[in-house]
Amino acid sequence: MMQYVEFLSGANTLRGMLHLPAGERPAAAVLLCHGFTASRMESHFLFVKISRMLEQLDIASLRFDFAGSGESDGEFENITLSSEMADASVALDFLRRHPAVDPGRIGLLGLSMGGAVAAMVTARRPDEVRGLALLSAVADPARIVSFIRTGKYETQLAQWGHLDMNGHKVGRGFLQDVEGKFPAGDLAAYPGPVLVVHGSGDSTVPASEALTYQDARRSGKGPTQLEIIDKADHTYASLTHTQQVLELVKKFFGENL
Repeated sequence: MMQYVEFLSGANTLRGMLHLPAGERPAAAVLLCHGFTASRMESHFLFVKISRMLEQLDIASLRFDFAGSGESDGEFENITLSSEMADASVALDFLRRHPAVDPGRIGLLGLSMGGAVAAMVTARRPDEVRGLALLSAVADPARIVSFIRTGKYETQLAQWGHLDMNGHKVGRGFLQDVEGKFPAGDLAAYPGPVLVVHGSGDSTVPASEALTYQDARRSGKGPTQLEIIDKADHTYASLTHTQQVLELVKKFFGENL
């Protein structure tokens, strides 16, 4: 069962879909954090597929749009990693308070930049997150956006003070905010289990980011499962690769929530 939900993050109303299983309640739940320029459905409805799969496991889930994305309030040009962390933290609070959800059995899942957000929120609230799944996740945001400082984007930034990225207006604040943030390092001390999934054919966020997470986690106490899906792209945009992701996520949360 799906329920449309709204909740406030600062001055912005965030909008999302809460999936509730038909089984026993309160249920375990997963918070899904979408990627940069995406929305709560994600590419080829990947997040919808994940939420419906979780329902079959009697696990609830919340897919929501960050402020400035999808149907939530706010302007995209004002998005920063810090603002998305604040949004995700509010969404986690909403999920923990919901009467159909067991607040002691909640996991996070993030894709791409949403993975960086999910990792940083988990690192700051380790006692409230039972497990974290990272799909094509950014481990070092400053490294990933470094291409912006060259070529046409550098010119746009100098002339306009913002970027035109495929029709999305990216503000200077986003670039300034990523400096000094290192989600992989933040996650090193998290004691819970982490699933890291990446496609070997990802041309948006290279698979080396997954290895950065793995390396950072070696110094901690929590278990880490690394899965590189052969030839998969950034959003696992084939039926075969999507099914592989669904099976990995299903097993991970089925065992840890």
